[in-house]
Amino acid sequence: MRGTARRFLIDGDGYMPWRGVAAVLLAVVVPVLLAVTVFGPAGAAVFIAALPAHLAAKQAGIYAATVVTMVTAMGGVLALGSLEMSLLVAACLAIITSIGFRHGLATPCLRALFTWTVFTGPILPADEKPLILLLSIAAIFWSVSVTWAMGEAADASEEESSGPEFSLLFGAMLGVGLVLSVYIGARFFGPHGFWFPLTFAVLWIPPFGQLFTRTAKRTAGTVAGVALAMALAIGVESEATRAAIALAIVPFAFRILPRSYAGFTALLTMIVLEALSLVSDLDALAVERIWSMLAAALTAGLLGLLAFAILRRVAPDALDELMQPSEDDTREEDGPNAQEPRAEPRGRTPEPT
Repeated sequence: MRGTARRFLIDGDGYMPWRGVAAVLLAVVVPVLLAVTVFGPAGAAVFIAALPAHLAAKQAGIYAATVVTMVTAMGGVLALGSLEMSLLVAACLAIITSIGFRHGLATPCLRALFTWTVFTGPILPADEKPLILLLSIAAIFWSVSVTWAMGEAADASEEESSGPEFSLLFGAMLGVGLVLSVYIGARFFGPHGFWFPLTFAVLWIPPFGQLFTRTAKRTAGTVAGVALAMALAIGVESEATRAAIALAIVPFAFRILPRSYAGFTALLTMIVLEALSLVSDLDALAVERIWSMLAAALTAGLLGLLAFAILRRVAPDALDELMQPSEDDTREEDGPNAQEPRAEPRGRTPEPT
């Protein structure tokens, strides 16, 4: 039993190098803090653009990262403030991502897609679209430039291309799940309903053979993170003090990611909840986060089972190959999330939520 629990919680022996942690902070965290301080809620667009740009640059290089994040940023501005446009853009982005899957760019596309879902919620002001687009573009160029300057960017995509049948099935399942989660999240999950499609997109990131394991780890980490946030609220009354404590934990959350994806998810969930508690009720946030996580896990699991059943029937050998982790994945913690220390700081990094 102890060995099973350890294998579930511990993914590797290494930690993210402090250089990698510094790159995340400089490329993403610092510009977000500055933008929110200067521009208020509109500054959150910097996070939506800078994080996937950094992650995609580490996975596929700065050129692919710039293109995919620019597309999702423009799609986000189109979707802002309109559920109908959000649904249309979600379907279009799913098609684009399936094309990316065909050419070995599924992971960078999905990393840009999961933060795009924030545009479907009420966090960003819908009446400041020009400013939000400008901030997004600036954040993308800043993030990929910092990632490149610190030697963290890949030379080209490390992901293999896929056959047309896989791309079609992948895009269809992604499109159905994304459109459903955007609609249900907006209608039934409160002001932070974007967590539903965001989590679904994160769970859908390759390798697909680890879909169910990754879902279980993320669910456990989310529940643990909510418990940590509630415990901190009991011990510390001031929201500002709790937010400061959460901000101080950010480097350590990224540091432990290659060792424990569930642990990283727990810390990141706590950090996000404490930050949002500055403007929303923590109890309501906790309930919304748990329900949206469970809904996303159920959606991803059902669609994953359907996709695997179809492939098992039409191309069983290809399904076995698709579910095998690549050589690079065997050196990384769970799926598409992080890299262990290596000579060249290239590879895959986290997809926080």
